[in-house]
Amino acid sequence: MADAPRRLRRDAEANLERILAVAVTVFAEQGMDTSIEVVAQRAGVGLGTIYRRFANKQALLDELARRLLTDVVAVAERHLEDPDGTGLAGYFWGIGELLATHRGLVSHMWNMPGAAPIVARSRDLQGRLLADAQRHGLARAELTAEDVAVTAWSLQGVLDTTRGLPVDAWHRHVEILLAGLAPGAQPLRHPPLTPHEMDTVIRETPADQRP
Repeated sequence: MADAPRRLRRDAEANLERILAVAVTVFAEQGMDTSIEVVAQRAGVGLGTIYRRFANKQALLDELARRLLTDVVAVAERHLEDPDGTGLAGYFWGIGELLATHRGLVSHMWNMPGAAPIVARSRDLQGRLLADAQRHGLARAELTAEDVAVTAWSLQGVLDTTRGLPVDAWHRHVEILLAGLAPGAQPLRHPPLTPHEMDTVIRETPADQRP
């Protein structure tokens, strides 16, 4: 008898993970206007199963965005362990892979309830990855953490405009970005954004265009 409640909990957890995985795929394929009904159909569950976990579509999107933002931080943390300053390049490739499978959800990360401390952690990690690359001569000395954030932001535009093309269409863009971040003979003539300016950009940019 004691096994029955545990089995039910395992089944409920499996249903939740299946719903979330299917929702990521459906929204990436069909756009963020896709209804929850489509998600339920593809997941093989009834609408009631979804609504028992999520009050509405926005609540589902919030959970997907929370997980995505947590995964973004995990990518940065993982690449802190890369040797000889290679973590920054690894981070850009990892972020590209992650965002390519979560198209459409990126804009929801930044206005999700409780996002601020996770975003701050992400920014801190970006700065540490950059500093390590600079110490090993793999990144321009004049770059700042805000440069890394803006450069990562640009991936969203490439992914959005190449929707429907081969999934690796963004690879060349990352190669170009990394070439631009590498030390070069010509110094950068224009100043970077300050941390305050970066915060202002994120705050004032429409939600569907945020990094």
